[in-house]
Amino acid sequence: MNIRKLIQRYLWWLYRPIKNRVKRIQYDRTMKKEAESLLHLPQADKRIFYLGITAHVNLGDLGQHYCILKWIQENYPDYSLVQFEANAVVYEKYGFINNLKTIYKTSDIIVFQSGYTTQDLGGLHNLMHEKVVSSLPAARILMFPQTIYFQKRENQEHTAKILNTANRMLFLARDFISYETAKEMMPNVTVKAFPDIVTTLIGTMSFNNSRDGVCLCTRNDGEKYYSKEEIDALELRLHNDGVRVFQKDTQSKATIREIRADLKGYIEREIESYSHYNVTITDRYHGTIFSLCAGTPVIIIKTTDHKVTTGADWFKGIYDGYVFVASDLKEAYDKASMLLSTNINHNLKPFFKEQYYDKLKLYFEEIWSR
Repeated sequence: MNIRKLIQRYLWWLYRPIKNRVKRIQYDRTMKKEAESLLHLPQADKRIFYLGITAHVNLGDLGQHYCILKWIQENYPDYSLVQFEANAVVYEKYGFINNLKTIYKTSDIIVFQSGYTTQDLGGLHNLMHEKVVSSLPAARILMFPQTIYFQKRENQEHTAKILNTANRMLFLARDFISYETAKEMMPNVTVKAFPDIVTTLIGTMSFNNSRDGVCLCTRNDGEKYYSKEEIDALELRLHNDGVRVFQKDTQSKATIREIRADLKGYIEREIESYSHYNVTITDRYHGTIFSLCAGTPVIIIKTTDHKVTTGADWFKGIYDGYVFVASDLKEAYDKASMLLSTNINHNLKPFFKEQYYDKLKLYFEEIWSR
């Protein structure tokens, strides 16, 4: 056994803190280097700063990242694109905000990552929005679709006061509750209700896989409403009916570096995985969308907040017969049993790409003329 393994085995109580400290130092150096890279960017006429890119391995959020990159490349191919994680942006020790203010030009665009990030539940994205807008209130800012939820009114008011100064920002709300909240918070900002950008992939892919059984895609975090025991009981009930059931989540086992190196492949393989089933039951919002991308009907079960169930409102009148909201697990079981015996056409139309995101550039640039 070499000396390193001996230290790890017998002196782990000393080794682990040292190892973590080394990792922190290395990470700080990386973030500082990223912030300093702003000062050495090519002097392109037009640049897009994409801030808050996904830094974890949830394929739903990475699906947003993939689709935002795709949208930027399709709509602003002549712009130079640079991307940064929220960590690099918010901490003063890295100097990102000061560097951004130094190099920012009026022709530049700032794009913020989509998601459940306008909130006070944790994370750095909301703080990132506040810091950037406070420093550059006149910037051209595109806020990709947000779910808004604040536990404390004073936190919502603080964020609202800052974001409301961004008079050239287009704020996209991901559900209709968030849309009403955004209009109340930011009367001086252009706000539109817009579906999650991953919906642009619905109707753009087709699969000929044989379908059998139920995909049970459920979360394991603070947003889950049903316990693991309840979900397992649902699986057992379906299994006792002779139904094949596969449990999964949208969390990848790969590293973020591996996923970024093959982002398109990881997202397409995740979507393809839903095409092997007759129906999906999920409390994941992107489990819903990925299932529809695969042409697979989906039954939505509730979480602790409004994000998933209200997100289903987008599909009413568009994908009727493919999206159902279950009030409880018994109803989810009943609807799954019905869908398992229903003959379904698994080809959907690319409604959201055509009706929303193909028009987004026009909506955004209308604000520039103010």
